[in-house]
Amino acid sequence: MTQAIYAAPLVNGRDYRWWVGQDNNVWANIEGRGVMNLGQASGVYKNRAQNQGLDESKYIADPNAPAKNSTADSNTYSTTRTSSGSSSGSSYNAEEEAMKSRMRGIYDRQIGDINHNIDSLQGQLDNALAGVKNEYNTYKNEQQSAYDANKNDYDKNTLQNRQNLRTNRNEITDRASTGLRGLLRVLGAMGAGGGSEARYEIPRMVTSQANSEFNNAGQTYQQNQQNLDTDWNNYKNQFENDRKKLEDWYNGQVKSKRQESEERRQSLLADLVTAYGNRAQYGGDYGNNINDAYNRIAESRNRVTDLGRFTPTKYTGMTAVYNAPDLASYDTGKTNLTTEVVDSNTSATSPLLVALQGLNRKKNTSPYANRLEA
Repeated sequence: MTQAIYAAPLVNGRDYRWWVGQDNNVWANIEGRGVMNLGQASGVYKNRAQNQGLDESKYIADPNAPAKNSTADSNTYSTTRTSSGSSSGSSYNAEEEAMKSRMRGIYDRQIGDINHNIDSLQGQLDNALAGVKNEYNTYKNEQQSAYDANKNDYDKNTLQNRQNLRTNRNEITDRASTGLRGLLRVLGAMGAGGGSEARYEIPRMVTSQANSEFNNAGQTYQQNQQNLDTDWNNYKNQFENDRKKLEDWYNGQVKSKRQESEERRQSLLADLVTAYGNRAQYGGDYGNNINDAYNRIAESRNRVTDLGRFTPTKYTGMTAVYNAPDLASYDTGKTNLTTEVVDSNTSATSPLLVALQGLNRKKNTSPYANRLEA
């Protein structure tokens, strides 16, 4: 049986290289298939004339074979001749150099790709940080908008509370004035307009009632304002805590993005060291490049260490509670109503007396007065 019969279909139309391994098996590295074992070798695989399935020009030395000093132990293919008359040893050397050239190209491209990825890290980090900053600004603007809206409501409600106090006091004063005048008219009609009731008792009763209503209105104002102040200041405390939480989130995101970038840099630099080492096997001195990569890895680790020293705000999630002042501390202005009855013609304060006095004047001026008296 000849493995060459099966080799052609496997490699037909594909680039490949083949060799005889130390295990006396024929091996081929076939494009799109990788390394494959084609079976045990026989003399035909070492003889160009009898090899029908594998192209002699694709033959290479066993890449896994140990180095040999004896020319007698060198690859048996070195004594054969090509159709052009050149030694197969020259063909092998050319093929080996071609393979090295291809490998150098592969690793050079890999090195270039890795360096490109490393150079792209800063731009990627800038974009990530810009995204975090935009998100931070959005949250911050939303918080500020909510704060401004609540502040506007607080100011409007505070103003309304003061206006309500003023309105209530005006209504109390009007009721007291109307009530006092009404009572004085009643007393006057009863002929007691100049008595102590009209001068002292009634005004004292009216002012006492009015002042009691004044105190109630003031307490209502104080209670409302205390509630407004409590809600507003508790909101401000929560707002400050939310701001701290937002700052913590932002700083944490920045730290996380920078750490991720540096960790990615270290990984790429480690790949670069490996690529340089592999490239050096096919020619060139890359010792300085490798040392530079190691130094850059150390610098990246130092930056990660510095980022690890970041200390976030000592935010516990607890919201401070606002302690509102006592109601008595809220100034409501003048709270006492005073009433003064001004002395005047006593008869003018009594409609009954006025009527009686009018009748008396008519009687005294009547032309029939004496006759009536008689």
